[in-house]
Amino acid sequence: MKKRLLFLVLSISALGLLLTGCGAKKGSSSGLGMELAKSAHQYIGVPYVYGGRSPKGFDCSGLVWYVYRQHGVELPVSSAKQARVGKKVDKDELVPGDLIFFQNKGRISHVGLYIGGNQMIHAPGRGKKVVKVNIKEKYYRQNYAGARRMI
Repeated sequence: MKKRLLFLVLSISALGLLLTGCGAKKGSSSGLGMELAKSAHQYIGVPYVYGGRSPKGFDCSGLVWYVYRQHGVELPVSSAKQARVGKKVDKDELVPGDLIFFQNKGRISHVGLYIGGNQMIHAPGRGKKVVKVNIKEKYYRQNYAGARRMI
């Protein structure tokens, strides 16, 4: 009887730790963040369209706006405005679903959706298509402006 009771107490304690997140990695991803990353994957190959906010064509901020909206989260449309909402996140704490911002001449000029493993999905620019890239590439390292968590 004592062994059963001890087992029950330990099981309940372990469940409590799991539910409260004790021991979870700092910056661990949420289920919604993983769903956002999964949704973004389906738009790889969609053409870049300035001001585009649909699967017919996206610009960078339109892509993240559209993906988030599919999951019931409203964001501003421009990357500069997106960079002012949510919670600031350190680069070493990025999790899937976070937005990563880049600058040109000191101003926010680009945004991508972090999907994990130093990768993001973004709409890079005119004449290009939505792609997955490594954020450790030189351009992204040099122009990194910060990250925000919206969920």
